[in-house]
Amino acid sequence: MKIQEYCNITAKGGNPYPFVNAIRQSPLPCYRQYCKGDLFCFQVRKQDLPVLKEIAKHYHMELTVEAVPSLIGKLKGYRFRFGLIIGLILGICLIFYESNVVDKIEIQGNQNVSESVILSLLDEEGVKRGTWIPEIDMAHCERILRSGVSELAWVGMRHTGNRLVIEVTERTLPPKMQNKRIPCNIISRYDAQITNVRVYCGHLQSLIGDGVVKGQMLVSGMFQDANGLTSWHHSIASITGIYTRNTELSEPFKVVQTVPTGRKFTQKWLRIFGLYIPLTFGEHDFAEYNISENQTDFSFFSATLPCGILQRTATETVTSEIVRTEEETIKKLDADILRYENNFLSDVTILNRDIQYIKEKEKIICRLSYEVEGEIGMESDFFVK
Repeated sequence: MKIQEYCNITAKGGNPYPFVNAIRQSPLPCYRQYCKGDLFCFQVRKQDLPVLKEIAKHYHMELTVEAVPSLIGKLKGYRFRFGLIIGLILGICLIFYESNVVDKIEIQGNQNVSESVILSLLDEEGVKRGTWIPEIDMAHCERILRSGVSELAWVGMRHTGNRLVIEVTERTLPPKMQNKRIPCNIISRYDAQITNVRVYCGHLQSLIGDGVVKGQMLVSGMFQDANGLTSWHHSIASITGIYTRNTELSEPFKVVQTVPTGRKFTQKWLRIFGLYIPLTFGEHDFAEYNISENQTDFSFFSATLPCGILQRTATETVTSEIVRTEEETIKKLDADILRYENNFLSDVTILNRDIQYIKEKEKIICRLSYEVEGEIGMESDFFVK
């Protein structure tokens, strides 16, 4: 298909030769000229038709014009279809906008540093979904991330289309140094009965089955040979024993809680790239409320599209004083006991537990006594003059 507009011309009349000579002497460019009987056929540009018709009129020639399919001619057929033109313009603007607005922030190379920490620092600098990419000072953001997160050794930022990529390299922390040259003994951390002993360096002072008190020496780091020569060492041992751990928890009957009333107000937005178009209008009149957000992206087959629905729900709450029953308070204490054991007794074996609930006027006290088995030794440095 030609780009410019051309026409196939067939000329017929009395004597075509003067007409042919006149065309050849004129500045009109003619293509594909040939004679077929008393017909003269050729091709000219559409814009030259007025001049050609004047020449044909002068020589009393009759012209038959046939348009040649061309790209410009095809586009002219759509010149009055304004919807198509507007859609084309909007499509170009949409592509331009989508290519210059952050739609996704991707973090690469982080293992110990969470993405939420990096994203929160970027958000403070105004870098988030919907930010105009040409306005982002990437060098400044890189410095902010390096200074704000001590675990990062290097930060690089770049963008590919509407995707902002944050490449980070975390610092390699030096291993924790353990000084094994300072002389020390191993003493008991609790009043306990020894159940197992493993000595790697030092002189054992107590045997399995012996009872020891808090602070008693278990392994000595001082040696004396047969000649009376004394040497001092860093004691290394693992000594386990059975001991008692006591603690006390309490829960009041009256507590102040935030309780939902059941009233909710939901707002929805249509997200197109970084633009949010409200689908619902109005505001809630809640004095106290909790906010929850849920964003659902549209997808086409397995590809996630840069548009979706953002739903924000406000739930009204009231702060009130609640008086719990004895059963409810004990149930809360049981949950506290489980949390205590998971946090503070996870490294020992619980052999027995004794739980006592003491009811007072305004609260319930829970006294806990655990019989556990675990590590009882700890290092105690000593200095030699």
